[in-house]
Amino acid sequence: MKRILIIVILLAACRSLFAQEWTVTIDNGRIWDLRDDLAVDGGESVLGIGYADDDGYLVKIDKSGEYVDRIVHLPGMMLCYYSAVQLDDGGFMAFGVCDDSLCNPEFQRYIRVDVFDDMLEVVTSRTYAVADGTFECFSAADYGRGMLKAIPSPTGTVFLIAAPAYYVEGSGYYKRALQLYELDSEGNILERKSYPTVTAGWIQEITYEPHSDNMLVAVQGGNFQNSQGVPGIYVVNTKLEIVARKDMYDVQGGYGYEVDAIEEITMDGKWIDGNRILLNTIKHHQTKRPTFPYASLYVIDSAMNVYGEVRLPPYDSLMSLPQGTSTAYINDTTVFAITYCAEWLYSDIYQANVILVDKHLNLLGRKAFRDDEFLFRPGQPAAFNDGGCLVPMLKRRGTNEPGDPEFQGMLMKFRREDIEITWDVVQENTATSLLSPYPNPTTGILNIPIGETNCQDARLQIFDMKGEKCFDCAITKQGNLITVDTQNLEAGLYVYKLLDGNREVANGKFVKE
Repeated sequence: MKRILIIVILLAACRSLFAQEWTVTIDNGRIWDLRDDLAVDGGESVLGIGYADDDGYLVKIDKSGEYVDRIVHLPGMMLCYYSAVQLDDGGFMAFGVCDDSLCNPEFQRYIRVDVFDDMLEVVTSRTYAVADGTFECFSAADYGRGMLKAIPSPTGTVFLIAAPAYYVEGSGYYKRALQLYELDSEGNILERKSYPTVTAGWIQEITYEPHSDNMLVAVQGGNFQNSQGVPGIYVVNTKLEIVARKDMYDVQGGYGYEVDAIEEITMDGKWIDGNRILLNTIKHHQTKRPTFPYASLYVIDSAMNVYGEVRLPPYDSLMSLPQGTSTAYINDTTVFAITYCAEWLYSDIYQANVILVDKHLNLLGRKAFRDDEFLFRPGQPAAFNDGGCLVPMLKRRGTNEPGDPEFQGMLMKFRREDIEITWDVVQENTATSLLSPYPNPTTGILNIPIGETNCQDARLQIFDMKGEKCFDCAITKQGNLITVDTQNLEAGLYVYKLLDGNREVANGKFVKE
């Protein structure tokens, strides 16, 4: 049933934390969560898919705030959608995992393929068993990770990449690997190929190479050379053949125990300037104690050559990416990046961060979103064609009183002009010693994250190992990051100091190559 969204007018106090064009509360009395979001109808709308309790759930919302949603109930079955594509006729094909509701929810045996029209009315439905003599089920299916990802093919069909599992005899565990499908517009299987030796813990994202019809399939956990279990990318052609694979070994700069290791990756679907793409990563800080994960963005090409990296704030907090891609590319000066983190290590206070960067990975600003009533977990953002960005938000209430739902779904639209070029800092000054400059070693630009946020008269000084001052300059500081060009320095080890008047607020070392 089509409804007009209830636009929630935020209190003035909330606006100081998080500004947006509108906020919509999805109030269907069900606990829901979205697993994927994609721009549809040329960017006029966004389609979100996931689950509501044990049923499949879809919501289509346009850029003005009008939406239609649908709950798909399979009697006696549990169903969760993980991916969807828009078809040539304007309808949608959604892919889910399902099984008998009395079974263990961690192990589900079927793929559900539903075709909807543009108003989310069901047109056709198919259910397929993943069992093929090797694969048995989807293992850990209730964890909410990437069991399925789909992408339209160049010829009008649909490619589906799945990660089912089989039991490894004598080991006590299930092993997840790749199973590839091609389907027609009605959901009929045209081709299926299984690769039980091609390990993939979760399917994170799919996109095409910039100058071919080959697909780049980002996975979490794979059997990649030099880095067993480290995320990577498989290259798949239109015949469902795996023609290459690329791990994160070179991107992260070496072995995981020597550098900050990449633990998860996703890819934005928008190629920048025709041949470069945003790679979203979660890295694990290895060189200091206590260790913690953080988010970084890279600009790479399809051969995994790195053209830039930026660590996303906050720099000292436990964080993770939403399901799917964590960035929405709007234009050359607006990329929305979303992180989800604890206020500090092992804290029970959580927040969402909406961060603005440009295509060169210059940090422009951030808004941190939290309040006293809810814990926030953002979903994958998606871009409208008016420069706006939709961010789903699952809110968990701090109390669970009778008749009061524990979870509540929100849809929030942001525009570039709604977020000021400022920084909202949330206790990032408690772990200055954990913040390391990057990239280190550097060949040019050096990023120095700092904990202090109230510097009024900041100066950066750089000394060589003889103690001679090589650099002394006033710094315009934006939030918690200072960027300095070291191109004119000779190769070697250097020490830097950040001063606020006569007060030293940060120091460290770096290597210029």
